[in-house]
Amino acid sequence: MNRSSGPIPAGKSVNLFVVVPVPPDCIELMQEVDPRVNLIHDERLIPKQRYVADRKGEPIEWSDEKEKRWLEYLAQADVMFGFDARHMKNLPALAPKLGWIQGTSTGIGPTVADAHWADHGIVTTSASGIHSTPLAEFVTWAMLSFEKDVFRLNNLKRQHKFERYCTGQLRGKTLVIIGLGKVGTEVARQAQALGMRVIGTKRTVAGVKPETLHVDRLYAPSDLKAMVAECDYLVVSVPATPEVFGLVDDETLSAMKPGAVVINICRGTTVVESALIKHLQSGHLRGAALDVFEREPLPPDSLLWEMENVIVSPHSASCAEHEDINITNLFIDNLKRFLDGRPLRNVIRPELQY
Repeated sequence: MNRSSGPIPAGKSVNLFVVVPVPPDCIELMQEVDPRVNLIHDERLIPKQRYVADRKGEPIEWSDEKEKRWLEYLAQADVMFGFDARHMKNLPALAPKLGWIQGTSTGIGPTVADAHWADHGIVTTSASGIHSTPLAEFVTWAMLSFEKDVFRLNNLKRQHKFERYCTGQLRGKTLVIIGLGKVGTEVARQAQALGMRVIGTKRTVAGVKPETLHVDRLYAPSDLKAMVAECDYLVVSVPATPEVFGLVDDETLSAMKPGAVVINICRGTTVVESALIKHLQSGHLRGAALDVFEREPLPPDSLLWEMENVIVSPHSASCAEHEDINITNLFIDNLKRFLDGRPLRNVIRPELQY
C-alpha cells in the first residue's frame, strides 16, 4: 500500500503496528474495527504499563533478535499507533509503507516537525482534546487549593492544631488564560461555572467571539502584559511551538498583579523558571502550581521542591483513569476515517506545529 489517500478496497489489508503500551481490552477493540485491519501487536516487544495511561512502560531488555523482529514489523506497517522513540529520524526509511501515525499526546508538533515525516508523505495526528478535562480539573483544584489555603491546613494538621481562619473564594476572581485551545477553553468553562471573570488570548483572535471560548474578554497575543496585570490566576496553556519558548519571562511576571498565582500545564520551557523562582521568593507572586518544568524529572536540588507555596506535579495532570479507552476510541474513529478515505481528526499541520 502506498501513502496516497483514498478508501481502502475490500479485500485489501492495512497493517496496524501498535508500538506503545496499551491495555488488552483496548487492543481487542482495535482488532474488531474492520476485517481490512491486520493488527501487529507483539507483547514480547512492548513494555508493560506502570500505571493507567502510561505510554512508556517498564524498561525491557533489548536484543539483536528483538530488534530484527521490530524492524520486520516496521517494514510492514501502513499505520502506527504511538511513536517509535528509537527510530524517529530514520522511520520513513525503515517503514516505507507508513502513511499515518496516531500520536497519544497533544503537544507533539515540534517533535513531528523535527522528524520531517511530512516530507515523506506521513500524516501525523495528535490526541488533542483527550486531556482537556483532567488538565482543566487540575487547574480548578490548584486554584481552590490556594483560595482555601490547603498549605495552612496541612501545617495545622501536622501540629494537631485546631485554629479557625478565613478562606478566599474563586467567585469574582480574575483568571487569565494564555492559549485558548481545547484545554484552555475547558479551563475557562470550568472557571466561569465557579463565577470567575475569565479573560484570555489565542494565536488568532480576529472574528472570534469571546463567548464561544467561555471568556469575558479576548486579547491579542501582543497585549500579553496588559492582560496579566489583571489576573489573580494565570494559566499557561499554549501549544509547544518555538515562538512560545520563554514566553512568560521576568518582564511578564513583573507585570503581573501582586499576589497572583502561576499555573503551568503546557511545557516547562514556556515559563522562565529562574524568573518564576525570583518572584516567588520576593513575595510578588503568591504561589505556583506546576505540572511541567524546564528539566524533567525536576532535579532534586531545585528550589521549587522546598517552597511551601508551590505545587509540584510530576507531569501527570493530563493522566486520568479513562485515558486509555478515550485515546483508543479517538484512534478507532480515525482508523475508520482512514479506511474510508475521509479526513482524519487532529492532523498536525507542519507549518503551525499543532
